[in-house]
Amino acid sequence: MNNPKLTPREKDDVTIEEEGGVFERKIEHVPSSVQGKRRRDDYHSVDSQNKYRQHSDGSRFATTTTEQDALPVPFWKHINRGQIAFETRDVGCFSLLNRADDKECFDDKRYLRVYKYPLQTLNVNFDLKIGEADFVTEGQSKNINAMLWWLLQRKQDIYKNNRFTFDFLSWRGVLRLIMFSIFEKQSDWLLAVVKFKNAYFLCEYVTEKQLKEEENMTPEHRSFCYYGHKFEEYVTKNNLSTETLNPSKQFSGVFQSTIGSYRLLYGAEMDCVIEQSSSVTEHIELKVCAGKTLDDLPFRYNRKFAKWWIQCFLVGIKMMIIGLRDNNGIVNTVCPLDISSIERAAETWNRSSFFNFFLIFADFLRKHVITDYTHDYKDVVLFRFLPSLQKITVEQSSDSKYHFIPDWFSKEFL
Repeated sequence: MNNPKLTPREKDDVTIEEEGGVFERKIEHVPSSVQGKRRRDDYHSVDSQNKYRQHSDGSRFATTTTEQDALPVPFWKHINRGQIAFETRDVGCFSLLNRADDKECFDDKRYLRVYKYPLQTLNVNFDLKIGEADFVTEGQSKNINAMLWWLLQRKQDIYKNNRFTFDFLSWRGVLRLIMFSIFEKQSDWLLAVVKFKNAYFLCEYVTEKQLKEEENMTPEHRSFCYYGHKFEEYVTKNNLSTETLNPSKQFSGVFQSTIGSYRLLYGAEMDCVIEQSSSVTEHIELKVCAGKTLDDLPFRYNRKFAKWWIQCFLVGIKMMIIGLRDNNGIVNTVCPLDISSIERAAETWNRSSFFNFFLIFADFLRKHVITDYTHDYKDVVLFRFLPSLQKITVEQSSDSKYHFIPDWFSKEFL
């Protein structure tokens, strides 16, 4: 995440990004004993060539590492060429309380938020610190069960002739992780992938480095995370309820897109909509940033804004609402920002490099994920991005903790 405090020569360092909605990295209070066990169970060195590995409880599982076939991450200018075809459309939505629990998903818009101010620059006085001391939230699950639940509700539309009608399924955040790898120098990522009925299912897992970053997050950075939640509370409402904003109540859009020849289906948490009429709405994204005006934001050279652009572009969002705050956590100005202006101003990134790298990774993934997931064969392929080495490694694993396709879903297609 990115640091909202700007400096004249800002670099792409590890930072915290403030945003409306449930922030990307939420504060999760986990006992130290549990953290230790989680780290031992969740992390395995990619350099090991051992045939078997061992959990802390003594149980073993098989792995096969193909380090020699790692994917190097190219310099962005080397792949900044051509115009890659991209189309996206909204194909559905749902509300949810927990990404990991299909019983807490609802086929309606009950948790949709509405932006309650005019779409123009406003002078306000929003104190983002109010309520911070009493606010407790858990980390957002990376599980894809909610998306699998949605697929079952639309089985007749997305499953034809014994195969899915898409090539890749994931959350939007996974696509952004992959695309932004060409610029990422600090944060790693881990994806588990299976091939099922000719489609590739991608699920993100927490890494040891991410756990350490969370443990070492400063109080100031934790405040920045809370600011996004509080800002959304100030500027949005729910037409069905008057209760205080609950970050567990999420509204997710489902989108179908094509990048090159690949067909993607992904879910994305949506901040809110603006009501253009009684029957027409448009999704917008909420962000909080340090500054007095939009001119204070270094769109030309700070790649933080490339993340903003990817996040919006993948779901067809054209407008953002920016809350400009001071160093005391007070938002004095709220203003709209056209995301196309972010891309036009950028001098250190280009959309072609993001899409081209996704295509490179997609080809690499297909090369290594070959065998179909079945009741008897549940091995997964793990892809790890190592920022210090600027490469993505591959490892096949039979470890049951990576079996992210639940039986209640797979049995409907076997």
